[in-house]
Amino acid sequence: MRLSNWFKNTLTDTREQSATLTLNEFFYSEYYPHILTRKEKPQYDEGIFRNHFHKTLGTKTFESLNKKTLEQWLQNQLSTGIKKTTINKHICLINKILKTASEWGQFEGFNSVVHNLNPLRTGQLTQRFLSEEEIAVVLELCSHSKHPFLKYFVELLLLTGARSGEASNALWRDIDFTNAIWTVPKSKSGKTRFIYLNEPALELFVSIQKQAANIGLSTSTSCPVFTNPHTQKPYKGFHLAWYEVRKAAGLDDVRIHDLRHTYASLLVNKGVSLYEVQQLLGHSSPQMTQRYAHFANKTLLTRSGIVGDLIVSAKRTAVQSAHSKEAQPLAV
Repeated sequence: MRLSNWFKNTLTDTREQSATLTLNEFFYSEYYPHILTRKEKPQYDEGIFRNHFHKTLGTKTFESLNKKTLEQWLQNQLSTGIKKTTINKHICLINKILKTASEWGQFEGFNSVVHNLNPLRTGQLTQRFLSEEEIAVVLELCSHSKHPFLKYFVELLLLTGARSGEASNALWRDIDFTNAIWTVPKSKSGKTRFIYLNEPALELFVSIQKQAANIGLSTSTSCPVFTNPHTQKPYKGFHLAWYEVRKAAGLDDVRIHDLRHTYASLLVNKGVSLYEVQQLLGHSSPQMTQRYAHFANKTLLTRSGIVGDLIVSAKRTAVQSAHSKEAQPLAV
């Protein structure tokens, strides 16, 4: 990927401004070229920097960067009405840039206590999990939807815990019926992941094939699993049809992504370990799976009961043994 003309002009300008390295110069001449070959979407970082740092912190030299200037930048971000979750993404980037500059010897005065901005508090993440009764209602309403694939799409997310984007982009060649594996070539983490298909999920894919054939759609290996019959392309989303179903079910707070959360909660409630859930969901770190830990409380209580039963049994044996010894006549 080549630098745009805007970058070339900016790079020239920043080098001419001062002999002292500025944040702009470091980003455009060193940091951005570095991530061009290391990040999937380096232009994402470039956009954030250009829109939120270039005219403010970007003009500062590393020597002039301190807690005060960083806090002023943060207050300006808050005053513009940007969402805190978005500002946290900006904070993550500036922390990374400053740390990298320090590691490369360009920011000798770097101090993590002074120069690292803490993420803003955004409140607790609200998660919604469908009960078994709610699942039954949702599936029933989906079966009456006019959308040709909604009922299959929703059930597939519940059966596999797949992300909606993974299901929307799935091709028939990704489904291995023999080994019961659904391959996601590029997951959210940028890596290939494998979704293990239970028997109902395999049967569901067969039903999807039949539905596609019934409405004249191809199910050849290169075709999407969910093809829009009007555009002959993959569905961009199922949100409009989903909104109708959730409204009819009185579940206005349930998002499509909550079907994935529901899959995880059902597993943990049935005693599946968080490590196993992490693997099934394709989480890159155990911290991402910890959100479901509270569902394990009932299982953990049951497990702790195993030890309780053993101790009670041991005590009972000890008491019986003591009584037995007391009942024995003394030897004369």
